[in-house]
Order: sequence, then C-alpha cells, then structure tokens
Amino acid sequence: MFGFSLAELLVVCVIILIFIKPKDLPEIAHFLGKVFYRGKRFFGELKKQFREVEQDLGLEEIKQEINRGMAEEKAKLEDEMTVIVDMYGNEHHVGNVHAIRSDLTKEQLEEEVKKLNQENSTDKKINSFTANQKPIQKPDISESD
Repeated sequence: MFGFSLAELLVVCVIILIFIKPKDLPEIAHFLGKVFYRGKRFFGELKKQFREVEQDLGLEEIKQEINRGMAEEKAKLEDEMTVIVDMYGNEHHVGNVHAIRSDLTKEQLEEEVKKLNQENSTDKKINSFTANQKPIQKPDISESD
C-alpha cells in the first residue's frame, strides 16, 4: 500500500498516538475524510467539464478524422514501398525505386528487383555457410637449431 511496509505503518501509527491525543483521533480522521471526499468530487467535476468542452469543440470527430487520414497515408506509403533483399539476406523497405532507375519501365524494374532479391536470398545461404567456416591457418615454418 503506497510503498509502505507493515512495519513502517506501525511505526507511523505509534508516533501518531504519541503526539496526538487518542480523543482527538476521530476528529482528525473525520477532517481527513472530508478533505479526500472534496478533492475527489472536485477532480470528478473537473473531468466532467473537460469532457463537455471536448464535445462542444468536436475534438473527438477531429481526432477520428486525423487518425483516418494517417491510416490512409500509411496505406499509400506501404503500397509504394519496394522490398529489397541485400546480399546478406536482410530485407529493406525502400520507397520510390522508380526514381533511381528511370530508364526502366515499371514492369522491367519489378522483374529486376525480383531477380536480384532471388539472387541475394540464395547468396545468403552461401554467405552464411562461408561465414561459419574458420580461416585456414598457415603452418609455422621456422627454423629451429
């Protein structure tokens, strides 16, 4: 509870009993209860007023429209993205590849990307095989007398 252990709570209770008379405890508890109740009610009313202002300004509709627009733009970007596989087999999402190779038509470019991706995918298997091999050590040929 609030990061206090039971021992700490007992120490606080003992200190309270030492400095506050037992007959004053109900008055203090009643006062603290009122303060907490009023604070809770105040913040509840404040939240209610914020919701009313949000509805009056139409912020919920604006928020939904912004989210819808962002989703549409994200979908457009994903449609324009081209997946390219490098020689290590890692996939990269690249936009506007057509601007890089403007000499090719869209179909030719797609075919070349597919061909290169296929080559790089098979190269990954070869590269991973050679990367796992240890280099050959040359024998130490030193003259010993």
